[in-house]
Formats: sequence, structure tokens, C-alpha cells
Amino acid sequence: TGDPGASMMIAAAFSCLFLGDSIDVGAAAAVRARYGVTCDVAAREGVSAATVASWPPIAKAYDTAIVSLGSNIPDDPRLAERIAGIRAVLRARRVIWLLPYHRGAAAVVTRIAIRFRDDRLDLAAIATGDGVHPDYRALADALVD
Repeated sequence: TGDPGASMMIAAAFSCLFLGDSIDVGAAAAVRARYGVTCDVAAREGVSAATVASWPPIAKAYDTAIVSLGSNIPDDPRLAERIAGIRAVLRARRVIWLLPYHRGAAAVVTRIAIRFRDDRLDLAAIATGDGVHPDYRALADALVD
């Protein structure tokens, strides 16, 4: 289910970022609705790791970044290279990777997370209706507990 310390410790002046695909769009909305925590969102529905890798690096530094990549085009042969490049320029004290339901993509993301000593939250532990998107209330609870 991910690392035991994968929750986002909410505190005063806490800065957070959701970076990635539609899973992060939904997760950010659920965290805001359930817990009143507003994070910056650099996420779009349907984006691939290649698309996010083409975006300019985010200049701001964050306490926590929640990254969801690999669900769209999970068999991209350059997925590891792309997400490693994204991670290399991401400025956050803590990064939590949301591991895709697609097990191959989850393995790739896991390798990058381990390389950077990042936390992981495996979406496979959260109910899904379509095999791609989680139950967002459950995901928000897993991120903020």
C-alpha cells in the first residue's frame, strides 16, 4: 500500500503541489473538499509523462509534492527517463508518487521513487471503478491522515 509515512502532515504554512495527470486533478480537488487544504495544481487530464516533461520546471519549492504519472501511455519505453528528469528538477522536501494501477508502470515509477528516496502510495490499495482512477475520497484520506 505504499510507505507507512505517506500521509501529508498538514501544518500552518504548509505548501503542496499536485503534479501530473487526471489522478492528481481529482486528488487535489478531494483533498481541498475533505480537508480544506489548497495545494497548487500543475496537472491536466490525459497528460503523459512526455507532456509533463516538456513543461517548464516549476520554480517554487514545496514542502510536499504529490506526483501521478504513468497511467497515460503506461508502456512508454522512455517512461523511466522522463519521470526521472521531472523528478530531478522538482523542488520539494518530500515527494509522494502515486503508483498507477498498471503494474508495469507502477514498477517503473517505484524504481524512480526509490532512486530519489521518495515515498510511494500504491493506488492498487484503493478501490477503482475503471482501473485507472481511484476513489478520490479514499485517496484523499490516504494522503491526509
